[in-house]
Amino acid sequence: MNIFPCRENLTVEVHEYPFHQSLNESLMKDLSEIDYLNPEQLSYHTNIRGNQYSFCEHQKPKGIILIENWITNIIQSNVKSKLNVIFTTWVSKLDRGQETLPHNHMPYCTLAYVYFVNTPKGSSPLVFSTSGRKIKAEVGKLVLFPSSAMHKVPKNRCDGRVTIASNISITEILF
Repeated sequence: MNIFPCRENLTVEVHEYPFHQSLNESLMKDLSEIDYLNPEQLSYHTNIRGNQYSFCEHQKPKGIILIENWITNIIQSNVKSKLNVIFTTWVSKLDRGQETLPHNHMPYCTLAYVYFVNTPKGSSPLVFSTSGRKIKAEVGKLVLFPSSAMHKVPKNRCDGRVTIASNISITEILF
C-alpha cells in the first residue's frame, strides 16, 4: 500500500444573511445568557480552545433555528429529492489567545457550517488547512463546507469572537 498526501478539491460556499444585523443583535442577547464551558469542564474531546456551549434540539434560540432553516433551504435548492437535514449545533466564544485546533468533522456528518455572530477587530479567520484558504471573520457570514475539509481558527487577537457551528447530517427521504 502506498500512502501519500493529497490536496482536497472541495467546494466551500460563503453566503451572507441579508438581515444579519437584527438577527445577530438578537443572537448576542440570547447567547449572553448562556453558561459557556471551557475545554477542561467538558466530558468529551473538543478542538475548541475557548468557551463553548452545545445546544439540545429543544433549547436552541429562535435565531439559530432561523439560520438552520436558511441553510436547509440552501442545501435543498441544490437537489431534486426531498431531504432530511439534522443539525448538531454549538456556539463558541474565543477570546484573546484562544484558538480552534486543526480538525475535520468526519465521520459525524455530511456537511458543517460556521456562522459569524460577533467579530470584533482582531477576530481570527476560518482557515482551511489543506489549501491555506482564509475566510475573513465578518458578521453575518455563513461558511458551508464538506465535513472532510480540514480547518482551524488561529489564535485570536481580541475578546468576544462568537460563532455558531454545526454538524449537518443529510439523508434522502424515500417516501
